[in-house]
Amino acid sequence: MKRKLAFDVAALLLALVVSGSSAHEAARPAPITIHSVSVNLPSSAATFPPGPGSDIAAKCLICHSAGMVLRQPALSQAAWKAEINKMRTVYGAPIDETEVDTLTVYMTKVNADQQSH
Repeated sequence: MKRKLAFDVAALLLALVVSGSSAHEAARPAPITIHSVSVNLPSSAATFPPGPGSDIAAKCLICHSAGMVLRQPALSQAAWKAEINKMRTVYGAPIDETEVDTLTVYMTKVNADQQSH
């Protein structure tokens, strides 16, 4: 009886080891291939006009040309604030929370000035 019990325990341990390794194998993610991508962004000679907040707006140039930002349709201050916060939270724009209000006022003014030209 002791021999049968020892055999059953050994078989159970072997089954656990085998099933554990196959479960571990199944959990391993498939290998991925990494390759380089080249992106050509449109150039723009436009610059942000001077004023309180232009230094913060310069951070937008990491992803956008000044011309692209300056050609946006007229947006309200609330809409600019929402856009700026989306860029921060969704896309990781390096704009500190303490800079949002200054940039919002700046972009609202610059945007309105561009619409009047």
